[in-house]
Amino acid sequence: MDTVHSSRESKKTLLTMFFTKEKLFLAFLMNRCTKGAVRLVFDRLEKRMGTYEFASMFAYILTDRGSEFGDPDALETGITGIQRSSIYYCDPMQSGQKGGLEQAHTMLRMVLPKGTSFEFLTQWDVNLIVNHINSTPRESLGGRTPYSAALETFGEEVLNAFQLRPIAPDEVNLTPKLIRFNH
Repeated sequence: MDTVHSSRESKKTLLTMFFTKEKLFLAFLMNRCTKGAVRLVFDRLEKRMGTYEFASMFAYILTDRGSEFGDPDALETGITGIQRSSIYYCDPMQSGQKGGLEQAHTMLRMVLPKGTSFEFLTQWDVNLIVNHINSTPRESLGGRTPYSAALETFGEEVLNAFQLRPIAPDEVNLTPKLIRFNH
């Protein structure tokens, strides 16, 4: 888990998550980069998926020591007061410990280059970008897409809860035009 920041003019931030085996990438738009905003994303996901499913999908989360992740109890404790997750932190200055996520961020930055303001982005836009990233075949998956690998592992219901959809291979677009066409 990590965050991707907008340009300086915007407080909006993306909370990103990555499932290493399937190479599945998730991103959630937050109005600001705070502990409360991260908790809100967790709570919304838990409500959408159900506590049991959330706890099985997010049993262990590895992140950095960003201040937005500084209240692990609030993230680990679910809406019903039971433990839904365990948060672990990378060693300082070792972003390579979450290297798969950094690779997904590189793909994200192909669509939203550094310096891009997230101010006018909607969660719908973010889902569209994520769907294109997850529909890009990976060599490490034997040429399959993260979407198809995740479909096999997690099932359609979970992918629907994440609002994920496959994009046809010839329609995948990882350029800034992907979002510009939609405004």
